[in-house]
Amino acid sequence: MSKPIALSDTQMDTIVRLAGPLPPPDRDVYLREVAAALDGGREEIGDGFAARVCAEVQRRLWHPPLNEQPPRRQA
Repeated sequence: MSKPIALSDTQMDTIVRLAGPLPPPDRDVYLREVAAALDGGREEIGDGFAARVCAEVQRRLWHPPLNEQPPRRQA
């Protein structure tokens, strides 16, 4: 069992906020990947490092929604 990662309220807020735009099935993968990246043996995790990790993982998992409306006709 790995030891818990000590995160600040700001870091937790960033993690949760960047999970929001992802589809629910991808959020578990996002959280696991973020936890693995933050558990890299650093003694202290800074807010900037945590934000960069979250943004990189979110960017990898996020896919733009498909435009399901047909294009408007020009009159």
